[in-house]
Amino acid sequence: MKVSMKLGHQTVIARIEICLLQIIMKSSRETHCHFCFSETPADVVFCPSCTIPIYCSKRCQEQSAGHISRDEDTNLGYSTNVANLSITSSCKSPRSKLFAEHRHECGGAHWAAVLPADVVLAGRIIAHSIVKRMPSGKSFAFSGPNLDLVHHYDQHSPANKLESHIYAIVLLLCLQNHYRSDLLWTEDSLSQTRNQTSLELKLQSDMPKLVLLIFQIKVNSIAIVCMRSMDRGPEHTINRGFYVAEGAKMCSVEQVRVAQALYVSGSLFNHSCQPNVHAYFLSRAFVLRTTEFIKSGSPVELSYGPQVGEMHISERQKSLQENYYFSCQCSSCSELNLSDLVMNSFCCPQSNCLGAISESTYYRSKENFVNVSLGGSYVCKLSLPDVSKVDMDMENVAKSLLQNSGVSLNIDHGCCMSCRSCIDLSSALATSHREESTIDRLKKHTFLDKTLITEALQSLKQLKKLRHPYSKALAQAEDTIAEAFAKVGDQELARKHCEASIQILEKLYHPKHIIIAHELIKLVSILLSLGDGASAAATFAQAEAIFSLYYGSHVEKVLTYMGALKKAVIDV
Repeated sequence: MKVSMKLGHQTVIARIEICLLQIIMKSSRETHCHFCFSETPADVVFCPSCTIPIYCSKRCQEQSAGHISRDEDTNLGYSTNVANLSITSSCKSPRSKLFAEHRHECGGAHWAAVLPADVVLAGRIIAHSIVKRMPSGKSFAFSGPNLDLVHHYDQHSPANKLESHIYAIVLLLCLQNHYRSDLLWTEDSLSQTRNQTSLELKLQSDMPKLVLLIFQIKVNSIAIVCMRSMDRGPEHTINRGFYVAEGAKMCSVEQVRVAQALYVSGSLFNHSCQPNVHAYFLSRAFVLRTTEFIKSGSPVELSYGPQVGEMHISERQKSLQENYYFSCQCSSCSELNLSDLVMNSFCCPQSNCLGAISESTYYRSKENFVNVSLGGSYVCKLSLPDVSKVDMDMENVAKSLLQNSGVSLNIDHGCCMSCRSCIDLSSALATSHREESTIDRLKKHTFLDKTLITEALQSLKQLKKLRHPYSKALAQAEDTIAEAFAKVGDQELARKHCEASIQILEKLYHPKHIIIAHELIKLVSILLSLGDGASAAATFAQAEAIFSLYYGSHVEKVLTYMGALKKAVIDV
């Protein structure tokens, strides 16, 4: 479904798709509803047949499992015989006509506890396809689902291929055991021949179609995430993720991977490390919303995970290659940008120079392309940005790279990209890691004493002498110390370090990025603790505006703590 509306000069388009099939993650089986993925109450509802899935309500149970039809002598006990369960009309919920996702798993071993999520999801897709095609009371030949999605089989290692072949055999036997003699597998189910070249046919002619399905799911399935407050504890009064307690703390949230699902249309969007579309979830619905004005004919791209500001270009390229088998060539991976230059960098030893010192080597050719390598390994080739797009920050950080175009230039790792001064990079790395570890100790202690905080402040001082002022390590250190001061009740210092962290993150991302909004919410909770209602209201309005850009009218549905926090801001 597509919805289009006008917001100022920006056209906002939201696309909503319900997942084909899903599976709850192991870490969320006992805490989240297996249908809508919300957190379950104390009085959960079980599947009436196997009692393995849990639901937050009777409605979710019925939508997920439907009404189970049994022979007259079948009881509701744990020994229910799966052979007595109807797999025709009762496989759909009478209300929503949804497929009973785990029906074929009832009565036997807990598939999701034994098999990987990708394999279980493959089984559910096949079962769904069988139920749709199976004539009532008759045997029939089944050739398997035909998903028009990439699988990258040839790029997987021999070990991964062998493992998937074994799982495919196990899965096929389990499905045949459930459907008994009602199911006949045709020869077409043993190989994938659609849209294949003669060479691919030769290589894959004996490849089970189930194996291809498993690899399609590995590449195309999407993790369903929910937002959860990180501040829960017995001493806090919690109201939908935002709490107010004596000796106030910081309000922070984290993304929790709750389920894995297949969205056929959602899987077709291309990736960008600086996307113009934001993806989020409303229960089982996958929502895509544009976050900026997109010119006619321009690509609509979302992020598969790695983004500029979150990961360095070398890390992004590695992650995308390992998980999705492609080398990213989005605009952020094709042109030199400030975030990649500074996020893992060290500061120049010259006090009057803002140049960045990187672990990477940068070679600029006469054609004004920059080849980036790390540890002797090639990373990528970047173009230099247009001179009109270069701001003062980027010019100060990499003056040597940006000036004197048409001349070849090599800047080795450990050398400043502005004035060419050098440092002992290995020593700087060792010292930085040591100081970061000292600061990270604050996260491991529930009760903080003065000594731990004093040592952390000393480490922060040393870190500022080593790391570039815009580096992510420095932003994380400031944030950790802000949380520590909030925990011990020193809200003025918590405010100072929280604001310092946000200022750095605005350089790495951009001022209207969703990450900035989450950090602003932390600052709001500190300002409320200080009783600074005016600043809290202004900061909350800034965060709310950013969230609205990403979630529209769904802000309070996705970020459930926002309503309570807004009330707290108004009350102050």
